[in-house]
Amino acid sequence: MRKVTTEKKLLVAASVSCMDMMHMQKCMEETEAAGIDFYHYDIVDGTFNTCFILGQTLLESMRARTEMPIEVHLAVEEPMKFIEQYARLGADYIGVHYESKGDIAATLDAVLAAGATPTLQLRAETAFKEDMMPLFEKVAWVNKLTVNPGYSGQTMQPQALEHIRGIRDAIERAGLAVRLQADGNIKEETIPLVVRAGADILTGGTSGLFARGNTVAQNITKMREAAQAAL
Repeated sequence: MRKVTTEKKLLVAASVSCMDMMHMQKCMEETEAAGIDFYHYDIVDGTFNTCFILGQTLLESMRARTEMPIEVHLAVEEPMKFIEQYARLGADYIGVHYESKGDIAATLDAVLAAGATPTLQLRAETAFKEDMMPLFEKVAWVNKLTVNPGYSGQTMQPQALEHIRGIRDAIERAGLAVRLQADGNIKEETIPLVVRAGADILTGGTSGLFARGNTVAQNITKMREAAQAAL
């Protein structure tokens, strides 16, 4: 199992659903050369949100071509059905939604039992709740969506920053070594806002890491500079 570095103060993930699917090998090479820390691989089942994206085949192909850590984000109603197969296909981290069906603590435990590291995913409208604390203790990071999964190009939802602050405060009060990821409309203008609110993982997509007009290397430099200025 590949691990994301714990040494960097701030990490950048590449959103696979925002990559150029027609030139995937080239895009992966460019993205990794730019210095990303891991891939964020969204899976939406058409029920958890009204679209379908990604799946097993692309993950298997990517795993055969890269040693970069991959986080599979299961934006699905019943994550327990998919954990073993995605772990077997090479997911290093598997994200489970707080809002999905079933016993979420047991589902996170199943991720670990399958050989992957669990992460916790929160929809854009979901604020911190005290019953999340035992779940935070089981995960490497919490991913706070700032838009809902499956559609690129959305605007960050207005409550996102308040939610990030609430989660960061809870993590620090508990003394947990848990990172906080921001996912959705992460770009030069919004990065200082989410970093000041407490995010230390930035998910780069169409508005940031893969923004048109620049190379991925130029875009990630802008992202890191925007984050550094906010620290």
